[in-house]
Amino acid sequence: MKLFVIFVILVVFVILCDKNEDRLPTPIKQIYSLWKKFSHVLGIVMSFIILTVLWIVGFGIYAIILKIITFPKRFQKDPNTYWIDAEVSDIDSMKHQF
Repeated sequence: MKLFVIFVILVVFVILCDKNEDRLPTPIKQIYSLWKKFSHVLGIVMSFIILTVLWIVGFGIYAIILKIITFPKRFQKDPNTYWIDAEVSDIDSMKHQF
């Protein structure tokens, strides 16, 4: 519970610093600018890690499932031809095409 209270206080502090950045005293302004730089770098690193893990896990699982599903089709013999014979039609079939 204490950790949650400290977290809430820090969040409120950062929000207040963000809204009143031009009116902050110099030491707090410097600390806040360092925090913004650190959080920007942390965001880049975390997004790289998260996207990499999602890419590997998501597409990896998809590829494995696709290989399992299509594996038996590799051993089926292809037909000699893919030609489909057309049915003979008369002129009356052209009246109501749609």
